[in-house]
Amino acid sequence: MPLKLTPTFAFSQSSLQSYVNCPRRFWLAYVEQLKWPALEASPYDENERQLRMGSQFHKLVERVEAGLPTELLADGLEHPLDEWFESFLRHRPVDLPRDVVEVERVLSAPLEVEAGRYRLAARYDLIAVGGEGADRRAVVLDWKTNKRVTRRSTLQQRMQTLVYPYVLVEASAGLPWGPLAPEQVEMRYWFTAAPAEAVSFGYNSELHTANRARFEQLLNGILGGERESDFPKVADTEENRRRFCGYCIYRSRCDRGVEAGELEEYDEEAFSDEDLERALEFTLEEVQELAF
Repeated sequence: MPLKLTPTFAFSQSSLQSYVNCPRRFWLAYVEQLKWPALEASPYDENERQLRMGSQFHKLVERVEAGLPTELLADGLEHPLDEWFESFLRHRPVDLPRDVVEVERVLSAPLEVEAGRYRLAARYDLIAVGGEGADRRAVVLDWKTNKRVTRRSTLQQRMQTLVYPYVLVEASAGLPWGPLAPEQVEMRYWFTAAPAEAVSFGYNSELHTANRARFEQLLNGILGGERESDFPKVADTEENRRRFCGYCIYRSRCDRGVEAGELEEYDEEAFSDEDLERALEFTLEEVQELAF
């Protein structure tokens, strides 16, 4: 009997990353949907401020891309949002395709596994598409407001780097610009901490096939579980407690400590960043409908 998830549940890079980091975390967050009142990081006020700044930055970029006057948007911004916004205006990549620019777009693609058919969804900060036929090109751009630039080797293993190009290719046939081959897609991360040094990943058919196999493996593992014991905690090591448990809102429930980890010591390279940026989860009402 497959795992029971809510009827409107769609998998995302955040939920898959949670499962990869700690299966128990996936169970508590997405199966039990447990709202656990623990701090993610301390000091609380600074952590909340960092989250709020990140959200406001994304909204500013969305308004710029919609054509609103930058002078008006820049007026009265608090620090460090003012510096982030100025950096964006100076260093927005100039090589992006121009024919179609989509901001804050939610797309989904079906995945068929042993337990049935499910959806994999992604919320894109920006998709830029241009060119015709074989010369068509699409760039996925994701804004990061982390205090440090995440290492390329770490980004390469992140679920986001796998999910975003995959969903775009799979969903593209139903979009205005038409079908995209994997080789026409690029994934790029832009950091406020290093605005002139975006981190880019190409894509190809071999990676696309490998990603599909990876997602099918993960979904089969998740959906094959029936009870909490099928979703074990991450191994109890000093390193895991520092990297994962200290910044997990369920740590006390798992007997992995009570105190929140220090924000200044937050290891963004090791821990999934869906908590720091509060990436939104998806329901089927939010994603673009695609025929199974």
